[in-house]
Parts: sequence; C-alpha cells; structure tokens
Amino acid sequence: MTWRIRTAALLLPAALLLTGCATSAATQTQGAAGSETLLPAREADENRKPVKPPAKAEIGQWYPHDFTSHCGLHSTEFAARTWLLRTVRTDLPSPVEKGTWSVAKEVFAGYMQLESADLAVFASVELPPIELVPGETDFACR
Repeated sequence: MTWRIRTAALLLPAALLLTGCATSAATQTQGAAGSETLLPAREADENRKPVKPPAKAEIGQWYPHDFTSHCGLHSTEFAARTWLLRTVRTDLPSPVEKGTWSVAKEVFAGYMQLESADLAVFASVELPPIELVPGETDFACR
C-alpha cells in the first residue's frame, strides 16, 4: 500500500502541473503579437514633438505612438479618447523587434493598437505589451 501512496504523491503534482500549464496556454490570446511580422523599433526623443495620434483608429492596425510617462504610466490619448492602464501583459510576446532602448526619460516610443472598441494595447522595445481601457482621469500629470 505504501508504494501506491508514494506513486500517487509523485504523479499527482506532475499531473496538476501539466494540466495547469496546458490550461494557461489555451487561455492565452494572440493579443499583442497579432501577426508574425515584427514592427520596427522606434526611438524616443524628448526634443521632438510627440507623434500625433489618429483621430480614428482601425481595430487591429498598429499606429506609432509616444506614451509620456512623466509621473508614471497612467493614461494616454489615442483615437480621440483617454485610455487608462489596465494591466501589463508579460505573458504576450512583444510585436516590436528588439532594438536599443531609448534614452528619453519621459517618453516611450512604440505602437498602439485597438484590439476592440474598448481595449487598446501599447507595445515598445522597453516594455512588455500594456493593455488600456477607455476612461476618464483627473490625473494632473499627463
């Protein structure tokens, strides 16, 4: 009887681990990776004007975007809306090709994409993909 308990003690955690990994992989969305084509890395420059976001954006299309981080990553303006940070997606690969990190202290030069009408993703060389949702903010520092 003890060999059955020992066998179960070894196999049960392994089965749970494999089941958890398979479930996790199955629930991941394609998300920020979108396609297999990587976007070219962009360089931030605090001395130039930020890239002007489009007034209207197409779902699934990447647009150059400068995310100002003067007081931290909180919100940004894109497609005529205010977008608030929802989560950092460390489980998704970045759609931006590897490059040198920008030297600008308060600007992340990257790309923004609408994944749906109420979900946007920002990606850059320096950060993993960031999900944003529309909202209002009275945050004075933007």
